Amino acid sequence: MRLKRTKDYKRYMNMYCQTFHFRKPYQVLVDADFIQTALDQRMDLRTNIPKVLCDASKQMVTPCTMALLKSRGEDASGAFLASKRFEKRRCKHQQAVDEAICLSQIISNSNPHNYVVASQSKKLRSQFAQVPGVPLLYINRANLILEPPSDASMNKCKQIESGKTHASTKELATLKTVKVTGQGKVSIDAKAAKKLEEKQESKKQKREIQKAKLVKKRMGPKEPNPLSVKKKKKVAPTPPAAGAAEKKQKAEGESAEGAPEKKKRKRRKSKSAGAHQETASGDESS
Repeated sequence: MRLKRTKDYKRYMNMYCQTFHFRKPYQVLVDADFIQTALDQRMDLRTNIPKVLCDASKQMVTPCTMALLKSRGEDASGAFLASKRFEKRRCKHQQAVDEAICLSQIISNSNPHNYVVASQSKKLRSQFAQVPGVPLLYINRANLILEPPSDASMNKCKQIESGKTHASTKELATLKTVKVTGQGKVSIDAKAAKKLEEKQESKKQKREIQKAKLVKKRMGPKEPNPLSVKKKKKVAPTPPAAGAAEKKQKAEGESAEGAPEKKKRKRRKSKSAGAHQETASGDESS
């Protein structure tokens, strides 16, 4: 890629970052034809797209795009396998719809999630060029190209820049309360200042009420999970006298069990004693 082209691409992306608050890594929505052409040109998108955008990027595919590649059969089997490596971007469609409808619903009128769109369809690119703040990528032969910002995005950029230099609505409202006499003396109109303060206070109260409602909805009292909580076992109450007697019996049983029992020794008769007894009985008989 030439040096001049890289400088241009860097300038374009800086404009998107400053004006439309794009963040790194850039999120790139890729369509089916773009994946197929990249595969035909033997182009690795995971290395080439960050080079063009001059920073890290994440390639994303919608389920509708994957369904389109799958419906094309064996001709697009390689592109379908390549799409599985990319990150999935969920869409609202339970059943797959046309890819152009899916992408246009995600981008909508203002590109709220700051996506870069990589598409080979001229019709789709011209449609997204009317939306301010949508960088567009496409493949020309073996080159990956980033289109210059569209007229819609440039006009939006000019509006934001002019808004920074001119006075805001708040400042214009405060200027209305100031009076300048012919001699050059500056004075504040008390009635206009009071009206302005009342308006500001009413706006603050409305904001506080809205915040309080949101906090109540989000930060409600959390109850424990009924499946994780064990039920307490109900134990029948015992009278104090009976309880003391049971404790005594238990203590006595434990002490009796703990004491070692004396083993009874059995005396064995020796062979010599047995022989002596036999001889004695023989003598008596004689």
